[in-house]
Amino acid sequence: MRFPPGRLVVGLLAVSIVLWAVMYFGTLAHLSAAAEGAQPFDLRPRGYSVGEARALLTMLGDAGRAYYADVQLALDTIYPATYALSRALAIWWLTMPGRLCAAPLAPALRWILIVPPVAAAAFDYWENSLIRKMLAAGPAVAGDLVHMASVATQLKSAAGAVGEVTMIAFAIVVFVRWRRRVTVKNASACRRWRRRCSCCRGSRRNRWPGSPP
Repeated sequence: MRFPPGRLVVGLLAVSIVLWAVMYFGTLAHLSAAAEGAQPFDLRPRGYSVGEARALLTMLGDAGRAYYADVQLALDTIYPATYALSRALAIWWLTMPGRLCAAPLAPALRWILIVPPVAAAAFDYWENSLIRKMLAAGPAVAGDLVHMASVATQLKSAAGAVGEVTMIAFAIVVFVRWRRRVTVKNASACRRWRRRCSCCRGSRRNRWPGSPP
């Protein structure tokens, strides 16, 4: 069996998606509601200014900042690792010889292709550490810290987007190639069946009169 097996890839993707859904529809939605509809730092792919960060920290209040640090960041400690592992293994599985194209991809290229999801996870952990510092500082957070956190958020978002687009595009190509192979195989089997039926009909017509059917 070639590593990774498809079931492992699907299982890790499912775990990653479930964790994302828990955060997006659960903890992050709770933080947005606590901040009067403002998006948490994690959901600002274009980053944020010093004024925007201070406004969010003010609207969250002490309870909201505590929830962000204790609940959301706790979940986001698990998610980046599952994200990187699931996407990297999915891309590795999709680029196995014969799946993405007839000729095998160079091993060096396959390693390069899994860099974006791994980098996204690294930037996510960096972002989390900076967000934790901003939450501890509160509305009086230093501008330099905000700028650094904003860069981490933007890098995480960019690397994650590249990883997602790569995985989805490869999955589409692999599915189309698989579908074509199945279609050709079925068509070939159908032609063989028709020829066999034609031979049977012909042999029956050529039998001597009175011979058993």
